[in-house]
Amino acid sequence: MAALSASAVPVVQQAVRVVEQSVPVQAVAQVNKAVVRAVVPPEAVTREVEVGAGQVFSDVLSGAGVDEVEAQSAMNAVAKVFPLIELKAGQDMTLSFERTPREETFKQAVFQPVPTREVAVWRQSDGTFTAEAKDIPVVRERIAVRGEIRSSVFEAGERAGVPHTVMAALTRIYAHSIDFQRDIRAGDSFEVLYDQPKTVQGKVVGAGSIIYASMRIGKEVRPVYRVTFADGTIDYFDGDGHSARRALLRTPVAVARITSRFGMRTHPLLGYSRMHKGVDFGAPIGTPIYAAGAGVVTYVGFKGGFGRYVRLRHPNGIETIYGHMSRFNKNIHVGSRLKQGDVIAYVGNSGRSTGPHLHFEVHVNGRAVNPLTVKRPVGRVLKGQQLAEFKRGKAHIRQEYAQLLDSSSAAEASGPIQVSSRAD
Repeated sequence: MAALSASAVPVVQQAVRVVEQSVPVQAVAQVNKAVVRAVVPPEAVTREVEVGAGQVFSDVLSGAGVDEVEAQSAMNAVAKVFPLIELKAGQDMTLSFERTPREETFKQAVFQPVPTREVAVWRQSDGTFTAEAKDIPVVRERIAVRGEIRSSVFEAGERAGVPHTVMAALTRIYAHSIDFQRDIRAGDSFEVLYDQPKTVQGKVVGAGSIIYASMRIGKEVRPVYRVTFADGTIDYFDGDGHSARRALLRTPVAVARITSRFGMRTHPLLGYSRMHKGVDFGAPIGTPIYAAGAGVVTYVGFKGGFGRYVRLRHPNGIETIYGHMSRFNKNIHVGSRLKQGDVIAYVGNSGRSTGPHLHFEVHVNGRAVNPLTVKRPVGRVLKGQQLAEFKRGKAHIRQEYAQLLDSSSAAEASGPIQVSSRAD
């Protein structure tokens, strides 16, 4: 028989005296539990469980072997700090138990309803439960990436480890000046410096913010830098302090191919020549369509051969027209004021159409013009003190980007580079 630990000896002696004095069986059982705990220390056990469809918090605990009364008590404690209606099927949960050879005691449950929030409920010394909800600290990690394009900018970003949301933001920044379907060639490259929010455990939360980006197309290099103004507005500027933004986007769809251009053509359904007053962009059904510029919605609905149709009025006598959508953004209506880049609808095949695409028109003073060649006014231009501050900030950003890449220069020969540091 194994020797008792020093701490167990007095407990065993007490148990013997209790038995010899013929104390009630219940008291003997209680002492026996103490003996077991002294001889065999409790084992900490954790279980990972998942909330099932239709389950409430207490159901999850009961399913893991927790006494129903205790499960209900724990749920009541959680309800004081977290709206239980927000507990969704598929939610992961970590349960902690204390196990001895004779019993298993539920101690704690922890889960994260969102990556930045943690909810915990635990047993107190008196057997009751208390709960707490707390925020998980978030840090911003600054990441520098350089990548070469082989087939598409999104493929290059994925290969370099850049989140899809960051690459989508990059294409929107350059949507005023680059056609990512026609202008990009194999061998072109990109650079990007962005802030990525993460929990202290390293889990990505939310979309990253681009600080600096550059596209090299052939021999031409086009850098842009993020500027935040005193009123909180954000814009991107080229190296000379000219806004990268134009009055109109060249393409109001993030990733699409031109399937029909502006001008005379033989209509694919009607079979005779007629003026094609816009440009058709082929894309999968459901692809978001963006407002080409800031403006007011003057028509939203079904319109003959256009199918689902939206018309926007912009400053300086400019209108844009969008046709053949599958559905509209439910939040837009006649009179809605939109910012450039707001989602207005989704690519479809409604109306007189041979396949999923966006029909896009630009009208100037009532006359249809070629959306790909129309002159698009330059946006904001930095001058004076703002320009001086911008140039100083630009130099700092370039230096930071170069330092981050230099810190991992040995990896450059093997492919795309991604290095990071904690952002200030």
